[in-house]
Amino acid sequence: MDLMWQVLMVDGVEVAKVVRVIKIAWALWHNSNELRNGGEKKSGQALVQRAMDYLTEYEAAVEVEVTETPVREQSVWWSPTRGDCFEVNVDGATFSKQKVTGLGVVIRDDKGRVEAALSRRIEVPLGAVEADSKAWEAGLLFAKDVGVHEIVLEGDSLVIYNALCGASPPVASIVLGMQDLCTEFRKIEFSHIRR
Repeated sequence: MDLMWQVLMVDGVEVAKVVRVIKIAWALWHNSNELRNGGEKKSGQALVQRAMDYLTEYEAAVEVEVTETPVREQSVWWSPTRGDCFEVNVDGATFSKQKVTGLGVVIRDDKGRVEAALSRRIEVPLGAVEADSKAWEAGLLFAKDVGVHEIVLEGDSLVIYNALCGASPPVASIVLGMQDLCTEFRKIEFSHIRR
């Protein structure tokens, strides 16, 4: 991590170059694990080509076209809400090998104290955006169940955040369902935090 900080923040190397280096390192690590489990050794050129193909495929899969200007991102660190709101922090994670998705929700008061928390495992392999949208939805439903009516819903998916704020079209019917759920709160705000 210190090396990544040095390269990105101090040396100012382009993020795209750092991503390629990380992906190649992953390919080397993956091939060494394959060798350990009886797989075949791949040449350096084959590993680099595989890593670049994988990266190209990934970038094409996650590319989202935003037709309007996205809403400005907010701060990276946690900050307390005003006294009249609870912060509902959400996150989704995918575990492709296990073919499951994990959702997490934490509700905090204005002093940062945890008031309620939820962790849920879904036995369905979802994509990253779908997992995050399920987490945002779980946050709304959990806040409603707990009985908090004035919330700041916060997560790290800029796609879902922009859709809920109306800065881009809804990515799926689930966002429309979340917008309906939002009407059941006295006060609701959305917040995006970078990972």
